[in-house]
Amino acid sequence: MPRRLALLLFFLLQPLAQALAQEEPPFGRVELRVEAPSETPYVGEPLRLVIRSAIRGRVLLDHIIQPSLLDFDWQQFGVDSSSEEMIDGFWTPVVERVLMIYPLRAGRLTIPPFKRRIAYRIDESGRVEAEYASQPLQIEARARDGLVPPGESFLPARSLRITDVWDIEPDKIPFGETARRTVTVEAEGVTADRLPPLPNFRAPGIITFAAPVERRTIVTDQGPVAHAVYRWNVRPVSAVSAYAPAIRIAWFDVATRRMREAVAPERRIAFGDAPREHSATRLRESPGLSAPQPMIAALASFVATAALICLVVAMRGRIGVRRPAALAALRRAARAADAVAFRHAARRLAQADPKAWARIVAREDIGPALDALDAALYGPRPAAVPALAPLARAIAAAWAQSCAE
Repeated sequence: MPRRLALLLFFLLQPLAQALAQEEPPFGRVELRVEAPSETPYVGEPLRLVIRSAIRGRVLLDHIIQPSLLDFDWQQFGVDSSSEEMIDGFWTPVVERVLMIYPLRAGRLTIPPFKRRIAYRIDESGRVEAEYASQPLQIEARARDGLVPPGESFLPARSLRITDVWDIEPDKIPFGETARRTVTVEAEGVTADRLPPLPNFRAPGIITFAAPVERRTIVTDQGPVAHAVYRWNVRPVSAVSAYAPAIRIAWFDVATRRMREAVAPERRIAFGDAPREHSATRLRESPGLSAPQPMIAALASFVATAALICLVVAMRGRIGVRRPAALAALRRAARAADAVAFRHAARRLAQADPKAWARIVAREDIGPALDALDAALYGPRPAAVPALAPLARAIAAAWAQSCAE
């Protein structure tokens, strides 16, 4: 009797066991969601695209197929995240991928379907491939006419902060030294490659040397945070004070939907002690003139100087006027096409003989060319550098003529 009962149960339960042994087709779903502002976004404004796919089954292989986003620039934000959720009464693995997309043109734009292709088991030895696709998604984008002038960059962000730090107070730079200026820009909701290039930091009366821009993007749960660090070494050209222009960064506040501006203010650039004060300090620190040895040396120096002046005056017509070293530096800079070195050499010539230099710059073939050189080096907008070789020859000839008079 027990044997017959066991056989009966075997035949009754065999179909059920076979049904359980067969694998059901997996459950799959792919969805797209765009996190956009309440108003129509502008061209170039960052939007958060979330690709959410759920697959339930004995999956062997799978991967997400991303379509060509022809109407958008895009960047993947972080790595894919995995979790489990209760869907239709079953715990189901869910994968999310986040892209930052930027509309490239105005109008109705289409995000094509994203697909997830899988291979799953149907029994102990076989497998089948399946593919699940999202529905296409359409969004509207509008032109940013009137927001920024033509040709200027558009910087949308949730917030933007700018800090300006000097390692030395810019109006108290020790004579002969340089100050380091560091401007840091931090913007939320945008990646670092979207921040502006190195700002223009040129002005008459100062020399600047820019360091490479440092950029990095920090990934947070609220979105990307961009950092950019701009550095310059700054020094005045002379004892006369100069002014470094303000640095202005225009950006679009995505929360208030308005353009705003972050500013690092204009700063005065100057040496803390003038060259004359520097020389006076060295003189005060030197030994006093009351000792007999310095007085004898000073008297001998005076006699020698007077004799030398008389000798030069007597032989001026025979040996001519010695040309200053700055004139040779001017010619070298012209041959090397180094506009900055050329202007520095010209400035040393002006300091060597201000009256002669005033007559030189009054000439029509020299003064306007020097003004054009200053505009190219220190002007607010890029300009062409004049030909340096002819200008150097004209200055040398004018200098010789002025000194001979």
